[in-house]
Amino acid sequence: MNNFISFAVVVFMLSVPLYSLSAFGADNVTSNKSQITEDQFVTYDNSTQRIKIDYPKGWTVIEQGLAFLSPKENDSDTFREGLRVTGGSVVNETIDKLADSVLRFYNSTMKDFHLVESKDAIFHGNPAHVLIYTLSIPGNGTLKAMDFGTIESNIIHVFQYLAQENKFDSYLPTIQRMIDSFRAAK
Repeated sequence: MNNFISFAVVVFMLSVPLYSLSAFGADNVTSNKSQITEDQFVTYDNSTQRIKIDYPKGWTVIEQGLAFLSPKENDSDTFREGLRVTGGSVVNETIDKLADSVLRFYNSTMKDFHLVESKDAIFHGNPAHVLIYTLSIPGNGTLKAMDFGTIESNIIHVFQYLAQENKFDSYLPTIQRMIDSFRAAK
């Protein structure tokens, strides 16, 4: 279980800088947050990692530590909402036990951590767990996040969605569509 907690720490610590525009410089891409239609998605296909996931056209793909970042909404937008996808080996642990470990870690280490919801789910026929929470990040204010984890054939897949708190609900349908499209080769 300590390996999973370490894995979760690395996932979280690497995720936050990805969403800040300062990590990539400001680009001039703008976006309409309205519902993205099915024909506005393209497929990311990584044959080395043996995964596929659909994402909206116009979003930035960061292959190092796989992340998908939304375009800037306007010139003053300083935070890019997005989804990070990670995976790793897990032996003899249930997704609920792993989620409880991550939750204890977040409670003890994150500034202004507040759990909004923790619930069981099913993903492609496998048990899954969802954590939704808020936290404070200096320079970014209050953020809202969703960690969605599932185990398939002793491989954990973690999807971490991070957004400014006031934009979380507007991006959530797109993020859910992306997660639902995820496919890993066995």
